[in-house]
Amino acid sequence: MAGEKLVVDEKVGTVSVAGAFAKQGTYDVLKGAIEYAVVARGGKEYETILVVECSPEELHRALAKIGLEPGEPAREGDPPKGKGVRILAEYEADGKRLRRAVDEFIISTRTARPLDPGPWVYTGSLKGFDPTTNAEVPQAYVSKNLVGLHWLDATPLLQNPRAECKEQNIYKPNAALLPKPGTPAVVIFERIVPKAVEGARRVHVFVTGRVQGVGYRAWTEREARLLGLTGWVRNLADGRVEAVIEGPPAKVAALLEKLKAGPRAAKVENVEAKDEPAQGGFEGFRAIF
Repeated sequence: MAGEKLVVDEKVGTVSVAGAFAKQGTYDVLKGAIEYAVVARGGKEYETILVVECSPEELHRALAKIGLEPGEPAREGDPPKGKGVRILAEYEADGKRLRRAVDEFIISTRTARPLDPGPWVYTGSLKGFDPTTNAEVPQAYVSKNLVGLHWLDATPLLQNPRAECKEQNIYKPNAALLPKPGTPAVVIFERIVPKAVEGARRVHVFVTGRVQGVGYRAWTEREARLLGLTGWVRNLADGRVEAVIEGPPAKVAALLEKLKAGPRAAKVENVEAKDEPAQGGFEGFRAIF
């Protein structure tokens, strides 16, 4: 990175941030437990694996440049929703340049083994009031915690999708693998782009009629998920509902038929559907607000 603290590669889909490995075991009361994988300076540096030099705001903007849109933090026992991100740490040890998934530096006390590398979910953080700016902002801007391990804390920009993390204090550092505290590292956030399933159909849909304020958007999200389809749905300022739907042709056709009727309170006048090349890139189906 040649002295730069943050580098965005839009073509490859990565954000690389300068940082370092955190000191472990600062407070005995924590009994070695950690709550985060990555924090910014000023965050909970005593409960994390890595500390990076960029601010949460800078990382937030950088992730948007590689095509990541905010999802939804975990709540009431439901897992976080959003696009998948691979998080890697690049560093030197014993004269060798190494690159590892951040997951490998974390041990689950349930299994006594390091976490298997997998996607982290980009939620964009829970929104809340910031008294210093007198505005509603992502709470990661205030907490400075970037990648969270437990669902109870919805403030980080990214969350752990593993169901076991409903519990707290079940993760600790992998001391056998961690380099010395303060060892410089480059933390790499890499967008995971799902590939289109062979034979999938993708349609771009516009629905007119009494389709806003009657639960049409939420109903579409539910019906699409029941069919196992991917994509999104949103309300437009002109009163229409727009959706992009992708999946097996028969199931896409089934949803298009359902859209012509909609929920009980709706009155659909027209469903305009245009086929587009299937591209993948969706993690599930969600309503955009």
